[in-house]
Amino acid sequence: MEPLTTLIIALGILSLKSGDVYATCSVDIGLYPPKIVSRFGTKNLILPIESVVTRDLYKTVDLYCANGFKLHGRSYGDRQSTDPHIQLKCDGNGFSSNLYLNEYSCDRVQCRDEQSMEMYESQTALPDCEGFMTLVVGFSFGALGSLKNVAVCYDIVKQQMKYVGYTAYPTNVIGKTQDGQMDSLGLDVRVSDTSGIFKQISTLDIANAFGRDTQLKQVFGQETFDYQNLIQDGAFKSDLSTFDNMLGIVWLRALRNGNWRHLLNALQRANLNGKYDVRVGVSGIVNLPSLQGCNETRQLTIDLENGKTVSVPAHIWAHIRALQPTLNGTDEFVVVGHNSPFITNNERVGLCSSMCQEVDWLKDTLFSKLQHYPVYGLVQCCRLSDVADKLDNFPKSVDIPLPILDSDKIESSHEFDKQLVGVEKQD
Repeated sequence: MEPLTTLIIALGILSLKSGDVYATCSVDIGLYPPKIVSRFGTKNLILPIESVVTRDLYKTVDLYCANGFKLHGRSYGDRQSTDPHIQLKCDGNGFSSNLYLNEYSCDRVQCRDEQSMEMYESQTALPDCEGFMTLVVGFSFGALGSLKNVAVCYDIVKQQMKYVGYTAYPTNVIGKTQDGQMDSLGLDVRVSDTSGIFKQISTLDIANAFGRDTQLKQVFGQETFDYQNLIQDGAFKSDLSTFDNMLGIVWLRALRNGNWRHLLNALQRANLNGKYDVRVGVSGIVNLPSLQGCNETRQLTIDLENGKTVSVPAHIWAHIRALQPTLNGTDEFVVVGHNSPFITNNERVGLCSSMCQEVDWLKDTLFSKLQHYPVYGLVQCCRLSDVADKLDNFPKSVDIPLPILDSDKIESSHEFDKQLVGVEKQD
């Protein structure tokens, strides 16, 4: 081989190797992934979770964790930080962190724990929550803005949830304002630690309690009910996982896995064309029918091994209101799920005359076809005026009138959300 040819090949190989080393940087994401934020034009977006983050030379990536980070680097080993935000920059030797400016090659990063969202107390109260705490599950991104996903009206003295509010559904766009009821609430006082305050209960505890009560075991077995978060929307699963003990209730399993799930699926599809304010709560206690010679009924309460007593709610309710009103009069209604296997037709009729068939986005859905079958959990749709005084903890105060929004901006926002959904599916 000619010397000149050999030299050219050698230089080519060195050039390729140089490109591999310096052209991009990668960092592994550990067990508890941080929020990855990227700027797209004028928008700051939370990107889908990745197992490996790669950026071109001199590019940066912004990461956020509620309780700080764990970082690992080849040159400095393991480090921890309580800062909620770090920025990694792709330099010639790999990713460097703004926390350790003189140390390179950060090759693995994760959050310090699984908590993906923080809890704050808002000094602006939810409707009819002036005497209680208004708690907001969200995240502050500093100068970029915030995300406020879920608000809870909570009686801290009785450790009792009154109701939960959210806007269906959160986007991955960080901003100074938000659509719907969450916008007026503040991230004012951080609630730093909820462990040890709320009672620890699991589905196994409920099953064991039914197993110890001879009468309940005969009637229900051990799998009729389970203990789960009131908010069953998949969009909030990771955000609320660390607050399950605060938001847990005893669900009729058939209702939770059946028609309530079908309702949420229908709402998620409707969200592609509009936004909805949702408030969810529980009401009443299930009454057991007379099972012996006497005519007395018994309320269904469960005595746990830790000495706590848990009541089984008779109803799960959801107040749903469209942010952009239409003219057909079904923009606001209340869905009531019967959390009891003993519901009678008279009780259903006494609650309201169901109008689910009048709601456009419920038509031709699995929910509309199965809502009357007890095996999937009985559910009915009620007008606000029919049930506002019949359901416990239902907020009755008048809300601030909805603003008249620019229809072009709304349409543009929905199109943007649809595009983001498409991007996530492709990823």
